[in-house]
Amino acid sequence: MQSAEPKNQKSCLVATLSRYTSAVRNMEHTIMLPSLLRDVPPKEPEDTFAAEGNNKDLYEYYLMLKSVRNVVESGLMPPDERKALSAPLDTLEDSDPETLFHFHLTGLFSVLNNLTTSSHVLTRRYKEVIGLSN
Repeated sequence: MQSAEPKNQKSCLVATLSRYTSAVRNMEHTIMLPSLLRDVPPKEPEDTFAAEGNNKDLYEYYLMLKSVRNVVESGLMPPDERKALSAPLDTLEDSDPETLFHFHLTGLFSVLNNLTTSSHVLTRRYKEVIGLSN
């Protein structure tokens, strides 16, 4: 199936956010019993979360992906996260606004693309857990 988005819009922020929220929505509709993901470790190496090197199970990633999606859609961040973002960025403090914008936009694209991939991987793994793998 060909993408309906023009090539120049594939990397626009709105399209990236839309792909992410769509992937998480699909994950939520597919995963009817998220508790089945408890104590299921990420597989190596194709799972994007396995590279993080912590001991989270797939259920924790499921909750994290939903939480981030809620922040993206509502624009509201939990107070703890807002406090963490208010800390000064010493290395970029003297940069011009355009440089700061590109730095943060590049990071945002990277994080959203990783989260979108994680949503797809988690959905696929859930299908494997319940026996619906292709």
